[in-house]
Parts: sequence; structure tokens; C-alpha cells
Amino acid sequence: MKSFRKLDVPQPQCARGRLTAVAALLALCLPVAAADVTWFAFSDCHYGSGKPPRTTHQKVDWINNLPGTPFPDRITGEVEKPRGVIMSGDLIDNGSDEKKYPGEWANYLAEFGVNGEGKCKFPVYEGMGNHDWNKNLFMYNNIKERNLKRKELGFIQTISENGYHYSWDWDEIHFVNLNIFPGNIWAGEADTYGAGSHDPLMSRAFLEKDLREKVGNSGRPVILIHHFRPIDENWWTFSAADKYHRIIQDYNVIVIMVGHQGGGVSNTWRGINWASSNGELEVFRVKPDNTLVAVGRGSETSWNKPLQKKIFLSYATSGLPAVVNNGEWTSNVTQVSAMLSGKVLYEATAGSEATIYWGAKDGGDDPSKWENTVKVGAVKVGEVFKTNITGLKPWTEYFYRCKVTNSKGEAWAATSIPFFSRGNLPPNWQTAFVGYEQRPWGGAHLVDKAIILRGSGRDIGESGQTIDNFQYAYSEQAGDFQLQAQLKEFGAKTRGPLTGLMMRASKDAGAKSVSLIYSDKEGIRLFTRSGTDQKTTISKPVKMATPVRLKLVRSGTNFTGYASPDGKEWTQVGEPVPVVMAPGITAGLGVCAGNRDSSKNVVAFFDEVEVKK
Repeated sequence: MKSFRKLDVPQPQCARGRLTAVAALLALCLPVAAADVTWFAFSDCHYGSGKPPRTTHQKVDWINNLPGTPFPDRITGEVEKPRGVIMSGDLIDNGSDEKKYPGEWANYLAEFGVNGEGKCKFPVYEGMGNHDWNKNLFMYNNIKERNLKRKELGFIQTISENGYHYSWDWDEIHFVNLNIFPGNIWAGEADTYGAGSHDPLMSRAFLEKDLREKVGNSGRPVILIHHFRPIDENWWTFSAADKYHRIIQDYNVIVIMVGHQGGGVSNTWRGINWASSNGELEVFRVKPDNTLVAVGRGSETSWNKPLQKKIFLSYATSGLPAVVNNGEWTSNVTQVSAMLSGKVLYEATAGSEATIYWGAKDGGDDPSKWENTVKVGAVKVGEVFKTNITGLKPWTEYFYRCKVTNSKGEAWAATSIPFFSRGNLPPNWQTAFVGYEQRPWGGAHLVDKAIILRGSGRDIGESGQTIDNFQYAYSEQAGDFQLQAQLKEFGAKTRGPLTGLMMRASKDAGAKSVSLIYSDKEGIRLFTRSGTDQKTTISKPVKMATPVRLKLVRSGTNFTGYASPDGKEWTQVGEPVPVVMAPGITAGLGVCAGNRDSSKNVVAFFDEVEVKK
């Protein structure tokens, strides 16, 4: 293990000496001090096992030489000495290759030490990226070791129980490093490359606990750090992003720092700024006048377009009349009604009243652009308020947004929340997601005897999987019968979408099942899982284009699939397969988006759907 040396750099606030009891009491009566913090960001350096990449090696020189450099004209002053350099992942290039990653990690260490023992002169705060990931956690465990040294030096205050994620304070600003992305588990949150890949290792749980304990309802500025950008739904799922957003909407997040792919410093996601330092050296500063500045270094001597925005260091000093969000979002959504909610985080004066705006179009923060208004009335700080709305049209996208008003003025939630009303179904039919749902608002809808099926999901038994992940519209059937439908249209624009007919022993993800599945690429195949939680076997394909008629027949313990272009001449798909199921099973239609696009919803159109005994 390398030795670490103490540098003459600004220390975290908690390490600047202890206040006496009298001074502490006096401090409670004083206004919050202004922050003056400078830090650098650089991610995706992709160190190989040979010599360090030339461009990265040069940028370490840029980092060391930046203090004292004039900012661009739009930002006054000079770059000050940074508190540290934040590295948002992809530190090395081949984290999954045991022959390469030891040398790559050694090259990274030679350039970036914890506290200046590498070529970089300043403390370094790094996290994991997808190129760093390996199931043996080589990189995670090396970062874990460095986290312990950071805490020993007083650079960070809190480390997650597993040792990988951490947080710290610079002046009044709270930083949280969440590594690859803010999730808890692989399944349904980051299932891009197969079972267990890109596991976030409970970073979201750490975030939730850390913010609750370290920030609370103070309104302190929060900066979040992770590798995947918040807009990268093919790398982590929409469902996981929703869970993340529900947590951070309760806090004053002034910027999310990411890597992975580019984007610069001037981006927004759901009303929150994000900045990507992918291959780009960036300088951040919170100035004493409460201005956040972020600017990328376009070359050794030039700057890119900067971001500048006013922030506040607490709700009490914000000057805002109130702060509100959209609470617990929607619940109890039906074809014609839904429960909407909101929450007031802060009010400058008592007596805030809430209003919820909703409609089929997002009206933003302009009341005149919303179709409907609900006056909720007086609300309390910290308590979720709710209202039930009616008059929705089935199978329709809607939006809503909360506003509160008091004698000091009005405040809107940072963003609007979308939701879909449920669809109508044929008598005795239901819809459900089987497995883990990567994107919300899947379902089914009956229109003039045609069923529209919408859903996300990784796959239906492909690649030897023992479980399925798909949207299911079904009815309960018993005994011998056949299910028939015309797949009229399936124009899904994802990498591996699947749709078709299905009979299942239950709605469990690993249930016994027989499915007649259509793929634009592979054709029509018979998928069979003959035992619970067993791998699926797949027949040879029959090539037919849409519109195509599909038929799945159950006779005793045998299941047989057929396809036809016109419903007159039928071609058997594969061989009849024996699967023992109870007399009562489910039968219906399934759709999934497929690998790497599982966070998107795809749509299949079926008509002439019928069950014949």
C-alpha cells in the first residue's frame, strides 16, 4: 500500500477546530456564513495497462496549473486552489479483465493519489464507472481502502456500511458520492449486460439515510456524484431514476455531477442541473455571493460556455416564500380517476395554501396553460397532502404540478409529474407486469375489439433465462382450449422486442409456461419452460411478417403453436411440447422491450383475440 502524506490544503469544516461551548451557542444565533468553495471535476480517464493515455496525462498538468488562471470574461476573478478533484468513474478501461486491471489501476494511482502522493497535487474523490465494474469487486474494494484513508485524513465524514459510498462537507455544501448510479440492486435497475452486471450495491439506500441524517429539512445545498447520467435510461432504468428522484426532490440539490458520456455543464433533468465531466476538465466554484459557477476547460488555454446560477445555503436564508414538491406522486390510478399529492418543504410565513394543476398537456409553471385546477387549501409543512381527481379518459397520458401560495408569494414544484390512466379491458381480462418493471405505466387497452399492449421488460425467456420480464394481459382458463389472435402491428424501435401469445401456470416470473413469440429479427418461435424456475427452450423459427395470425393450443399436457398469414393455412411452429400444469392457468398476450432497451415501453397491436374451448 502506498504511503500518504498530508498536504497544506483547506480542510473540511469539521476538521477546523472545535468551537467552545459559548462560541457554539453564539453561532446558533448568527446567520449562515457564505460559502467559498472551489473544486475540479474530471471523469472517464480510462487508464490502460500500458502508459497512461497522453491526453489524460496532459490534463493532470492542466489540473496542477489551473490555480491562478483567469476565468473567462463572463466569470470574474481567478481559479483558486481546489479543495479536491472529483472523478466520476471509468477510472480504468478494462475492469472486467483480470490480466489488465491490476496494471491499469497502478497507472491510475501513479497519477491520482488520495492526497497528492500521485502526479496530481490535490486530494482526489473518485467513484466507480461501468468500465471499472467487475463481479469480484476489484475496483470497489480498492476504492474502499482509499475511502478509509480519506476518513482518516478528515476529508470525508460518512462511509456506507459496505465501505463503497461516502459523503462529506465543504463549508455549507454537502457532497454524496454514489459510484456507478444511485440504485440498490441490479435486477430491474441496471440490467443492461446480464445478471448481476453494474450492481449499484445499495447506493440509493445510503443516499436516503445520509440526506435524512446530514441534511434533514435545513435546505443546505447538496451535490450528488455518480457515473451514469440521469438521462441514460438504457444504462439504468426509468424505474430506478424515479426512485432516485422521489428521494432527492425533498432536498436542495444544486447540481448532479456525472461522467459516462458528454454533455458539459448546462443541462437539466426534472428541474435539476447536471454536469458531465466525461473526458473534460471542469472547474466548479460556489462564490461568497452564493453563485454557483461551472465551466469546462476546452483546451489548455481556453474555456467553454459556463453555467452560473444563484443558490441558497438554507431555506431560512433563501428569500423564497415557500418550497414545494409533488409529494408521493400519483396513486390509485384507474381508467377515470387518480390520487395526486404534494408536500411543502418550507414556508417563509404560516398559512400556505396548495393548488394542484393537471391536464393532458404539461402547463409548466403557467396556470393559464393547465386544463384543470384543484384548490387543496391550507397545508402543513412536512406533511403530504392529497386530492382525488376524476374525469380522466382511459389510456391517456396526463401531467400534474403543485403550487403553494402565502402572503410572501407563490412557489411551484421544480417539475411536472407524468402519469397514464389505465386502459379498458375485455370482460374477465386483467393486466399485470411479470417480473421486475423497468418503466412504469405499462398496460393494455381494448379499442373496437383490438387490444393495445404496452410494456417494458428485459425479455421473455431469451438467452437461457429462468425468469420472464414483460407486460401481460390475460384471462384465467381451465381445461383444453386454444388462444388465437392476429398480431396486426409491432413496430417497436428497440434492440430485442418480443410479443405474442402465452399460457402460464401462474404470474410468477419463473412459472411454467409455453409462449408463441414473434420477433422482427428472429421470426416466430415456441418458448417452453417445462419446470418452475428452469431455463427456457426455444424452437426453430418460422419466418412470417406482420400482420400474422398466431394460435396456441392446449390439449391435456401438450401445447402446440401455429402461425398463419391469413388464418386459413396454418404452419406448425416447432414440435408439440409436454408441460404439466394444473387445470387452471392464465392465458393471454405478452410484450417486452428487450435487452438494453428494457427501460423503454414498446407497443403491440392485436385484434380478433379469442379463446375457444
